[in-house]
Amino acid sequence: MAEIRFEKVCKFFDKARIIEDLDLTIQDGKFTVLVGASGCGKTTLLRMIAGIGPATSGHIYMDGKEITDVAPSKRDIAMVFQNYAIYPTMTVRENIEFGLKNKKVPKAEREALIKEYAEIVGLTEYLDRKPGTLSGGQRQRIALARAMVKKPAVFLMDEPLSNLDAKLRVQMRTELIELHNRLKTTFVYVTHDQVEAMSMADVIVLMNKGQIMQEASPEDIYNDPNNVFTAQFIGTPPMNIVDMPDGNKMGFRPEKVKMSDVPVQGCYCHKGEILTREMLGSETLYKIDCGEYTFMVKTDKPDFAMGEKVFIHVANEHLYFFDAEGQRIRKTDGENQYAQLLQNAGGMSNV
Repeated sequence: MAEIRFEKVCKFFDKARIIEDLDLTIQDGKFTVLVGASGCGKTTLLRMIAGIGPATSGHIYMDGKEITDVAPSKRDIAMVFQNYAIYPTMTVRENIEFGLKNKKVPKAEREALIKEYAEIVGLTEYLDRKPGTLSGGQRQRIALARAMVKKPAVFLMDEPLSNLDAKLRVQMRTELIELHNRLKTTFVYVTHDQVEAMSMADVIVLMNKGQIMQEASPEDIYNDPNNVFTAQFIGTPPMNIVDMPDGNKMGFRPEKVKMSDVPVQGCYCHKGEILTREMLGSETLYKIDCGEYTFMVKTDKPDFAMGEKVFIHVANEHLYFFDAEGQRIRKTDGENQYAQLLQNAGGMSNV
């Protein structure tokens, strides 16, 4: 296991500033997920940890030892790529064994390691097969087993599930969580999929344009976002955001909205018309036209129909407030200010 620490790290490609003055500590033994849209810098960070995309400036440490300029082969790290990077002409056994042979690990030890990790990832019966005869999920397990036999201090994973179909991605997410629980090793996982981040991470690092927007547990990053970007990136559908007359912004999660035939006093309330209705099994997703804004509502009530006039209402405790720059305003920032924001929200109701 290992802690990884970035201090004032910058990465430039010619004149393009991808990451600038970044500070980040990836905790020892945690499943940390770097998430964000394409081009936000998450894969660049991963490559700097691996040593295959060195930092332009700044310092990177592993367990207190600087590795900024250490060669990739000298780092106690294993990386699993999006395209698996397995050898099609080799058997499963030979793929897993390849790195061990290069390290001149004795044959008996190699065989013991192959047996142990093939069993962990469920490949024992496929050891003598070629990768081309296996499914995408099984080929992904080859890449995992090949990384695991090295017993690295850190696992790096760059969108390893993106080439799998939806059902298999769900299955592999569960398997990776179980694998981390078994190995208790530091995992650093890159994805653009916030569902993967929420379901797998101990810690989420949400990035945008080379900056960390928030670093927190899945629960905290969802329930207590620091800014509008986080509030709208994490959550499906994203948080509804409204501009307030005072220049601030108000937000509320779709699942916190109630719907009724009559207005409700003492909360933010707005009349509207149902534009769309999507059945999602135990939940129903509504798109509601409220004039200036269109709101998304997620509820377990499938009783409303398209075209129906309704009132939506959100209790005060489920409202979020942000300043004009999109930064969160919390009650702890000042009770009088927060009370004024609640009053202003009530005044925005349209019933």
